[in-house]
Amino acid sequence: MKKICNSKLKFNLVLIVSIIILLALISLAISIFTSLSYLETLRIIFGSIYVLFLPGFIITYIFFPKTKEFDSEDKESGSIDWIERIALSFALSIAIVPLVVFYLNLIGLKISLLNSFLTILGIMIISSGILYFKKRFRKQQSLKLPKK
Repeated sequence: MKKICNSKLKFNLVLIVSIIILLALISLAISIFTSLSYLETLRIIFGSIYVLFLPGFIITYIFFPKTKEFDSEDKESGSIDWIERIALSFALSIAIVPLVVFYLNLIGLKISLLNSFLTILGIMIISSGILYFKKRFRKQQSLKLPKK
């Protein structure tokens, strides 16, 4: 069991590093073919992912904690496949981030780069906290259930 978790962790780490390298190469290619500098394209690529994908990706795990295989015929409740998770991540991010930023603007927090960054970071931290406590509660409930 521990070996399986360790190999899965290594696979996820390699996947994340390779995605970051791929995005850096895309930024380099864009900077070569346009008048933008490499840092500007890097900021555009990673900023887009930060604003348009990551908050929704974390929130999808709150509503759908399990990920099923793409070709799986399971109709298990609370599980979606990766394509649905990615599409829902973009949709939730596009819906939630502007609403939070604009409502904070209404109460007096001006829209700026730093405030937007911290607001999105706050959304992700609150969502991660909800996810953590939800998993912890589910684990406690499973320990309390009598074995059949």
